[in-house]
Amino acid sequence: MAKNDDHDDSMAITYTSITIKNIAGGNNSISKNDATKNGFKVRGEGSFAINGENSILEKEDEIAVTVTWSDGVHTFIQNMDAVVDGVNKNKGTFNWHIEENKAFENNYTGAGLNFGEGTVTVTFPGSISGSETYNYGHACFLRGTRILTRHGYCPVEELAVGDEVHTLNSGWQPLRWIGQQRIATPFGLAKSAPVRITAGAFGPALPERDVCVSQEHAIFFRNQLIPARFLINGVTVFRDTRIKDIEYFHLLLDRHAVIFSEGLATESYMPCENIEWFDNTSQCPQALLNSIRGGTAECLPQCYPRKTTGPVVEAARTLLARFAPVNIKGRAAG
Repeated sequence: MAKNDDHDDSMAITYTSITIKNIAGGNNSISKNDATKNGFKVRGEGSFAINGENSILEKEDEIAVTVTWSDGVHTFIQNMDAVVDGVNKNKGTFNWHIEENKAFENNYTGAGLNFGEGTVTVTFPGSISGSETYNYGHACFLRGTRILTRHGYCPVEELAVGDEVHTLNSGWQPLRWIGQQRIATPFGLAKSAPVRITAGAFGPALPERDVCVSQEHAIFFRNQLIPARFLINGVTVFRDTRIKDIEYFHLLLDRHAVIFSEGLATESYMPCENIEWFDNTSQCPQALLNSIRGGTAECLPQCYPRKTTGPVVEAARTLLARFAPVNIKGRAAG
């Protein structure tokens, strides 16, 4: 998962307090009306202590946080990003918000959610360094996506540790761990909608069948990795918000690599702090988990550069437009 490396890694920031100012319509609860009419908006304030010469926190930074929502019966936990609205570097304070603009159905049954009055808490990480203030989301395969293995294409959820998958440059490589995460909260469903890459989007049988990946999951194109959300054209590549039961899987190899999903070259899992986001992190072998957390694991470096703009990204979008249906090709690259 790519990080925002604009800040100085030698400095660190420690959060000393986080408070919620208001949720949705100006209170500290989410009501049925908030959920069905307005979506959600959580605002807050925070203070921090700095270890270094200057604040590494800047306006519009996105910080990975944990949101806990309780309706009095169920408790849902979702990882997402808080956006920094402003920073007072002299006082060591900042404002932040989380926002979902999508309105939700009156009866959301995907996770047994009962809209009524609910409470929300937002937990920031204890401390971050410059390289850990970043904009990332999930980078995974949706349940049902088939991966090329020694036994042919296999749904990702049916794979097991030790199964061998085909990599672009290193032949067959065994799976070391399979991360899983189910997205079932009102916050997460809108933000985490997968990107659907339709069959033939990049050309005949590329991919062979529709591929659904998370928005940050990278597609391999001309020796670069392009997150799927930067290839969205609204025609053959689009956010599929119709999916109400999102379950993501990611595949960890000895090294970050390009693998094949439905014939399309995509990335394997490149771990960072987001390994803590998975529901089954505890199942990762302890020695491997310790090396990932300590920054010494061999699987940490990415295999190809990750790009969100530039000539290669534009070339990929042009190729998508070329293979879009003729009657709507004119708007396919938009």
